Amino acid sequence: MLMAVRGPLAKIVRNLSPFWRRELGFVGLLLGFGLLLMPFLIYLAGVLTLGPYEGGLLAFLGSLMGAVLTARPSAWLLVAGPYLLFTAIRLLTRPLRRRG
Repeated sequence: MLMAVRGPLAKIVRNLSPFWRRELGFVGLLLGFGLLLMPFLIYLAGVLTLGPYEGGLLAFLGSLMGAVLTARPSAWLLVAGPYLLFTAIRLLTRPLRRRG
């Protein structure tokens, strides 16, 4: 997954252990999901349950991306939410996994 990394980061990524490379892949994939797909799903859920958003989809996306760029914790919690949920599930199910 991370084999496409080029440039100055390539050497750093190559020196990481397989565990950290896999974890970096999870972070990239789930943060990308949180940044690119979650806002559309949240907008859709809001429109279906609460009615139209004042200004429409572009206004919603603009305010959300503005909040992300100004480092508002609520916006970053939304973006990091999929990774945080994934990590919580992994930690909670860790005792149930079989040891190989």
